[in-house]
Amino acid sequence: MIDSMDDGRTVEVGIIGCEGIVGINIFLDGIVTPDKAIVQLAGGAMRMTAKDLRKVLRFGSALQRLLLAYARTFLAVISQSVACSSHHQIEQRLARLLLTMSDYAGSSEFPMFQESMASLLGVRRVGVTEAAGKLHADALISYRRGSIRILDKPGLAKKACECYRFIRQQYKRLHDELPPLLAGK
Repeated sequence: MIDSMDDGRTVEVGIIGCEGIVGINIFLDGIVTPDKAIVQLAGGAMRMTAKDLRKVLRFGSALQRLLLAYARTFLAVISQSVACSSHHQIEQRLARLLLTMSDYAGSSEFPMFQESMASLLGVRRVGVTEAAGKLHADALISYRRGSIRILDKPGLAKKACECYRFIRQQYKRLHDELPPLLAGK
């Protein structure tokens, strides 16, 4: 999910994978979603209209509990992403982004262009080029046009800011909450 400024600059506010939904504002009774969703990795997704969601959503239902838990989790992720963008170096943020994309891809190699990384990180492409060059020089990643390969995931995790670990913990907590939520407990 990215937010855009009037001058065209963008920044990632949260990355959504198989655990999440796009359009959480609709669930929270909003009319529109102010963010823009950009698909970075191939995969499946399901789609539902806001009208249909509102039809099946009932107070106290398993679906409502699930969406509330996800909304709480994603709010923490968005808050952390904002802090990350403000306080961490591009190299740390790039390491976080690459680790997250690798987690979602289920592979150490995945498609990614520098322009996309720059857009997500809210920086100029040259900043990504320099940061990726440092990670490459440290033998943590290799890259060629349109493809990234993580060579040393533990080493890259050490370069990443604490936001990677925090965000992973949030989604782990959500995953651990799912069985009782869906069982109505």
